[in-house]
Amino acid sequence: MSPAGERTNLPELRFDGRVAVITGAGNGLGREHARLLSARGAAVLLNDVNSADEAAEEIAGGGGTVSAVTSDIASTGGATAVVDAAMDAYGRVDIVVNNAGILRADDLADTTDEVLDEVLGVNLRGAFRVTRAAWPHLSRQGYGRVVFTSSNSGLLGVPGSGAYAASKAALWGLTRVLALEGGPLGIRTNAIAPIAFTRMSQQSRAAPESWRSGTGDAWASRLAPSLVSPTVAWLVHQDCDLNGEVLSVGGGRVARFFVGLTPGMVDDALTPESVRNHQDQILAEEGYEVLDSAADEGRRLHRRLMRRG
Repeated sequence: MSPAGERTNLPELRFDGRVAVITGAGNGLGREHARLLSARGAAVLLNDVNSADEAAEEIAGGGGTVSAVTSDIASTGGATAVVDAAMDAYGRVDIVVNNAGILRADDLADTTDEVLDEVLGVNLRGAFRVTRAAWPHLSRQGYGRVVFTSSNSGLLGVPGSGAYAASKAALWGLTRVLALEGGPLGIRTNAIAPIAFTRMSQQSRAAPESWRSGTGDAWASRLAPSLVSPTVAWLVHQDCDLNGEVLSVGGGRVARFFVGLTPGMVDDALTPESVRNHQDQILAEEGYEVLDSAADEGRRLHRRLMRRG
């Protein structure tokens, strides 16, 4: 290893013989993911309701093995059709990259039920349904790689993105659950929280005017979607043993998001006043823990409370 911990002199990561399903692959991040995995030898099934065929033609023109399906993953039938198309074309599924997503920038009071259902339908239910359709195939072969696309908007919050943030934060929980369920089956599930200049990012209320107009700026050019896809490629490679992680990716920087639990306080006669009086202790970050599961917190709490006195 180098002083910075980089592993060197290792072979190129290839995906020969692997089949990848990528949703929202007509443009932006999904298209870049498809280009890279195809260039590294994967057969790719592209899904996009608008431009999947165009993206497939481009990749096929470069010598890649690719198919396309335009079904709407917001419905159970549409999500299942994506996986069925991959099975029909290639006879297997090894990789699922849930990239499809939509953003509606509305304050909470202006978010209608229709908007909420639309956003959750694609971002959360669609990702859930595509993965659920692929899961039996991954389980049966004892191997699989799943990536969800979360967002720092969901993990940290951005005003005017309530529906979007709710959908993206929910994918964190889904990632953690499937990591636990899939681990013993040979399936690894992770997520990314990308920062990139895409059509969706132009719609964000936090985007500068140059982004919203589509012209971009120096910052936008630094955040090329192609600088996100290498992390996705690593997460879906057979050599990657990460499971249940959420990686922040943008501009060539890759970092880890995690949930930390502070030591907090214990009061056997807890009152509202004692919570108020110990708020600083509850929020103090020193000595935090990163836990593997909800059950892990339960066990640790049991040890702490039942061994007292």
